[in-house]
Amino acid sequence: MKGLDKRSAKLLQAAIKAHQAGQFAVARGGYEAVLALRPADPDALHFFGVLHHNQGNSAEGVASIRRSLKAAPNNPHAWMNLGNILLEQDQSQEAKAAYERAAALAPDLADAWYNLGICLRKADDAPGAIRALDRAIGLRGGHAPSRYQRGIAQRDAGHLDAAEKDFRSALTLKPDFVEVYESLGMLLYRQDRIADAAKVYQAWARIAPSSSTAAHLAAASSGEKIPERGSDAYVTETFDRFAATFDQNLANLGYRAPELVTAALVEVMGERPALDCVLDAGCGTGLCGVRLRPLARRLVGVDLSSGMIEGARAKGHYDELAVGELVTFMRGHRAAFDAVVSADTFVYFGALEDAFTAAAQCLKRPGHLVMTLEQMGGGASGNYRLEPHGRYTHRLDYLRDALTSAGFSLIRSDEQVLRRERGADVRGLLIAAATDR
Repeated sequence: MKGLDKRSAKLLQAAIKAHQAGQFAVARGGYEAVLALRPADPDALHFFGVLHHNQGNSAEGVASIRRSLKAAPNNPHAWMNLGNILLEQDQSQEAKAAYERAAALAPDLADAWYNLGICLRKADDAPGAIRALDRAIGLRGGHAPSRYQRGIAQRDAGHLDAAEKDFRSALTLKPDFVEVYESLGMLLYRQDRIADAAKVYQAWARIAPSSSTAAHLAAASSGEKIPERGSDAYVTETFDRFAATFDQNLANLGYRAPELVTAALVEVMGERPALDCVLDAGCGTGLCGVRLRPLARRLVGVDLSSGMIEGARAKGHYDELAVGELVTFMRGHRAAFDAVVSADTFVYFGALEDAFTAAAQCLKRPGHLVMTLEQMGGGASGNYRLEPHGRYTHRLDYLRDALTSAGFSLIRSDEQVLRRERGADVRGLLIAAATDR
């Protein structure tokens, strides 16, 4: 605030205080008052730019901070805030340049190195991220987020022991750092250290007893307190988080379930050119939609995750999309569909009797249920099993009995490769069943 007259300085101080308190309207008025007196004031332009971003106008925020930097180019904090906004706008190269300028101007500014590390990690430069985060940690030592971010970068670089060390260090510094529990548990799971992962997930569940994800993964990895199905909260939380990257992630895994269920539906349709109405049960982002569209005069999708439904809506293949729990939805649409198609949805159910009964109720006569599931290993006991990865596997004879009890006849069951995970094929079951006439 160097060079400000007393009145402008007082106005700016009050505006910053209101901004920090979340009183955005008051802050805006204060910044505007300062800029009316001093249109090129760099501090007012800087903080007003941050406020623009806070209020959802990031483009104006960037423009305001750039005007500030034109007037005062050696302000590392303005460069850092510019980088923060650009990174949120996925402009990683410009963000990187802004963070590097901040770090060059103020080599002891730990936040500049920390934010640069996050930026480089998101840009897939794990070695660069590690170097930047080393600097941040060297400057402020016991900072749990820096350890966590470096752990992620170490993991991405393939340094698994170093990643585990950083994750555990972050938890020592901040025992309620819930994001670290999930990352550490997944790191251990991917190394087949299931017992170690279980301890981490159980600790997470104790720290965050309301977390449906912690409870589910603790059960899955420990074999204790196994639920009959994944809770609605767990499924919603999981898929809402991954909705934005879901399609690309599955493409990277060579995901085949949509093509498998669609080909099976074509097979059971016989000579019929199209069905009146088809339900995509657990439609996700609509990966089945493009294949099902030519087979249905009316195509309906339902999913628990609103984020997934938005992805499906953007593809434009469905006549109707609904956010809702699958069994409840099917029960509410009696005799409404010619076919129910489900690609890897019932893997989040253990007991399937209620789901299959609801599917039979929502189908016309005759009608078909086509689905993929994961098959339980031959050495395991019981009808189904919650696996450490959080999905259920099922025994084929159990599936046959549950379908029969619900009023279906099993017409096809064969083993297929559904996708690849951790360098290995994930083999599952492709099932087609028909309602009794």
